[in-house]
Amino acid sequence: MKLTEDVIYRNSSQFRNWSFTPTQLAELRLKTNIQACERVKANVARQRAQRAAIALDGGGASASDSERGNTPGLENGNGNENGNSNGGTPMRLDKEVDCLTVAEEMRLVDFCCETTIDLAKFIGLPSDVTATAVQFLRRFYLYNSPMTYDAPVVSRTITFIACKTDNANPNLDDYVAKLGKVTRDQILAPEYLIVQALRYNFEVRHPFRGLKGAHLELGEIARGAYTPVAPDTRTPSDLQAAITALPLPTSGAITDKKTISIENRLNNAYGFAANILKRTAQLTDAYFLFTPSQIMLASLLLADEPLTTFYLSTKLPSDSPTYTKLLTTLRSCAILFSSHRSYTSSTLSPEEQKAVKDKDKAEISALRKKLKNCRDPDKMDLVKLNQAQKRDAENASGGGLEESKAKRRKIAREKAEKEADDFWGPELGKK
Repeated sequence: MKLTEDVIYRNSSQFRNWSFTPTQLAELRLKTNIQACERVKANVARQRAQRAAIALDGGGASASDSERGNTPGLENGNGNENGNSNGGTPMRLDKEVDCLTVAEEMRLVDFCCETTIDLAKFIGLPSDVTATAVQFLRRFYLYNSPMTYDAPVVSRTITFIACKTDNANPNLDDYVAKLGKVTRDQILAPEYLIVQALRYNFEVRHPFRGLKGAHLELGEIARGAYTPVAPDTRTPSDLQAAITALPLPTSGAITDKKTISIENRLNNAYGFAANILKRTAQLTDAYFLFTPSQIMLASLLLADEPLTTFYLSTKLPSDSPTYTKLLTTLRSCAILFSSHRSYTSSTLSPEEQKAVKDKDKAEISALRKKLKNCRDPDKMDLVKLNQAQKRDAENASGGGLEESKAKRRKIAREKAEKEADDFWGPELGKK
């Protein structure tokens, strides 16, 4: 079997565990939202019942509540559920929790992805590390809700994990110093929780290298130095003449020039497509729905459609069913990019861009306010939760944990010995 990039990708964890159809993606997010809503309502109801019992006894907050970091009335960040810190208004124990919808959750996650890109730029992280952090964040919130784990808190730790994954290897103290007003514990506390949610799948295949390769190939064609592969029967000079005679695109990287050198045209298309991959592709579901090569070609299609279709013709005959199917898929991905606000905003005037930003800011502010009233009270403080889990583990390590660990080691040792005997045969003199 010929080992191609497509075969390699289809054997990756990204394809196996993080590729979906649009229907599957919508159903998964709906399921996550329903589960989170049920959990939030149950935990809030339990806390309200505890507070009601304390109020009837005439006491204050219990010690167990304070140990968990659960402050009465924390749903809206004020002293009680009505926002009155002095206790003048009684708590509304029967008030229904207004949870976020799937669309509202996605809006908050998208906003957090945008801030993650800005944060990475501020820190000075490379594009591939930034993209890995954003994709980790999007993967995390497929199976978790912002109502359970606050996105800005998760984002800081995920960016640190992405640095280690892509060998940026930051020093934790330096990373904390760059962020400001963040402690080491706040970065480390959610780390194990996040890697579990990611299923320990740290590989993220990006389209950046593919775009660079396509740019180099097109440059070779323009210089007449490219040797076509079967089934393309054209000579290098034929391809050079064909790429030079291509019509200019009506949209994308070149729209206002009647003539342009082929070298500048290739550079403009590369830069335009690279900007799409660095931001717009990260803020959409493209990585869940398309392969890295499809994402790369879709960005190039938006940058320069005649150039992209010509490039595809050097790989597949234009009359091939595969060519038609591929082009349909690329247009679908291109529509996903071109309809996103990060792409359309570039066509707006400065006044229109400011109006859109003000509207987005007001929308996010309203959602954050709503989120305060539907947060899971058991997951408010991840640092205290992590410390409590460590204490529980230490308390349990007196006997039962060590016994369980020894049993697992014994089973693993016996399994290894059996496998060795099956392969090499038993030891001499062993029955």
